[in-house]
Amino acid sequence: MRKPRTKRITAAEKRNIAIVIEHRELEPFEPLLKAILEWGFDGGVRALEAAGYKLGDDLVDDKANECFRNGLFLSFAQVQSVIGVTCAEIIRKDKQLSEEIKRLRREKSDALTDIEEQAEAVQNRLAILRRLMDGILWVLWPGSWIFQHLVFQSRSGTSDPDELMKLVAIATKQNQESKRELHIVTDLTNLVQLGDIIRIRWDEDGLYLRVQEIKTGQVNDEIEDLILTRKGTLSLADLDQLEIELGPSARKQATRMLKQRERFKQIDEIAQPYVLPESHREDKVLRALAEAGKPPGMATYLSLLPDLVADARKDGISVLGVDDCLFLVGVSEKGMKMLGDVRQLPHWLYHRKHPDLDCKSEEIESLKKEYPLVNLAAHNMNYVMSRSPLIWYPKDLVLDVVMGRILVYAQFDLDVFFQMAAAANIQLFLITGKEAEEGRRRKLPPMLENPKAYGVKARFSNGRELKLTSSLFQSVYSQLTVPAGILNFIKTLDKIQQGVE
Repeated sequence: MRKPRTKRITAAEKRNIAIVIEHRELEPFEPLLKAILEWGFDGGVRALEAAGYKLGDDLVDDKANECFRNGLFLSFAQVQSVIGVTCAEIIRKDKQLSEEIKRLRREKSDALTDIEEQAEAVQNRLAILRRLMDGILWVLWPGSWIFQHLVFQSRSGTSDPDELMKLVAIATKQNQESKRELHIVTDLTNLVQLGDIIRIRWDEDGLYLRVQEIKTGQVNDEIEDLILTRKGTLSLADLDQLEIELGPSARKQATRMLKQRERFKQIDEIAQPYVLPESHREDKVLRALAEAGKPPGMATYLSLLPDLVADARKDGISVLGVDDCLFLVGVSEKGMKMLGDVRQLPHWLYHRKHPDLDCKSEEIESLKKEYPLVNLAAHNMNYVMSRSPLIWYPKDLVLDVVMGRILVYAQFDLDVFFQMAAAANIQLFLITGKEAEEGRRRKLPPMLENPKAYGVKARFSNGRELKLTSSLFQSVYSQLTVPAGILNFIKTLDKIQQGVE
C-alpha cells in the first residue's frame, strides 16, 4: 500500500494523537494515578469483602447495599483529599512555569521549548485530576442529565492554591461527620460550577444533592446586604463604590457573587439539550419530552473497548464496526511503528473498509470525504459533558489509554447513519447555511463530522420536522453511545409527536 506524502504535524493533530503527561523534570505521574484509581474506585468492593459480602450482594441485600455505599463514600472522600493537595501543588507549579515562560520569551532563550513542555504536562495533570473528580460524580449520578444544570462554561473556579486548600479542609471535616454524606469541592471538578461545595446524601429512598456556598467575613456580608438591597443586581456605580470603600478585591468578589446568583436561577430552568428551540418553545412534542424528565437511556459500546485494546496490544492495530456506521480503531505503540506515522491511520482504515480498492492517487479525493477519526481519550478529557475516560474499565485499559500507550479512535459515518434513518422513514439533513444561524447564535458546538453544520434536521413520515443539536450526535464520542441508540431516541421523538397530534 502506497503511503501519502507526510506533512508537518499541526498543534490540533498533536492533541488528537497524544496527551503530554510525563516529563523528565517532573515526578512520575502514572503511579499516583494508578493508586488513586485502585483505592478510590474500589472502596465499595473492599467494604463488601471486609464485611463478608461479595459484589452483587449490594443489589439484593439492604445491609450489603449500605456497606457498599458507605465504603464508596469513604474512599471517595479520602481520594478527594489527595487530589485536592496534589491540585494545589500543581497550580503552584503552573504559576511558576508561567512566569518562567514569560521570562524566557523575553530573552528568546533556547530553553523555552522544554519549559513549555513541562507546563503542558502540568496542565494536563490538573485536567486529569479534575476528570477523576468528574468520574466520582458520574459514578454517583450515572449519566449527565443533572450536570446539564450545574455547568455553564468550560472552566470556572479558584486558581488560588491556598483558597483551594481551605475548601478541601472544610469538605474533609464535613465528610467525617456522616457516612451517608459526601462533600465535594466544586473547584476540583468540571461538572459542577455552582457554589463551593456540593453535598451528596443518600438514604433508603435515593440520592439527594445540595450546593453549598462558603462565604465568611464582613466584606462578604456587606456585599450580600447590598445585593439584596438592589434586588439581586448591582450597577457599575455600585461596583465602583464597593471598590472605593472595600478595595479592588471586593469588586471582584461582588461580580463573582452576582454570577453565582445567576447560576442558581439557571439551575431551575429545565432545558432540553438535544432539540433546538427556535420557534418550537411551546411545541407539544418538546413539552411532552420535557415532561419525561430526561432522554431515554442509550446503549454504549464501553464493553467493546477492552477487546479492542487487547487486540491492539497483540496485533498493533485493531478495528471494530458498530451498527455498520461507527468504526472503533485501537493503535498501540507497535501499531504506530507499523504505520510509520499515526496520521496514516485514516488511509489504513479506508482500505480496511474497502478491501477491494487498489491504492491509487485517484483515491485522494475519496479520502478527503472520509469522516474524521476522533481520539476518544483526548476528546473526553477536554469535553466537560462526557463520560470521563478515567472511569472506563478495566483499570489497565484506563492507564494505557490515558498515558498514550494505546490510542483509541472513533469514526462516525453520517452518510450510512442517515441511510439507516431513511430505512426507518426518517429523513435526516445537516443544518448548514442560513439554517445554522440559530446554532451559531446560541454558541452551540458544530458537528464534529462537519464544522459547517450546527445540528441535524429530522423530517418524520408525517412531514413534521425537528432540529436536533450536535450534542445528540456527539454522544457517540462523549457518552460512547452506539448509533442505534441515537436512532432509537429520534424514533422516540417521532412516537411522541404522533401521540400528541
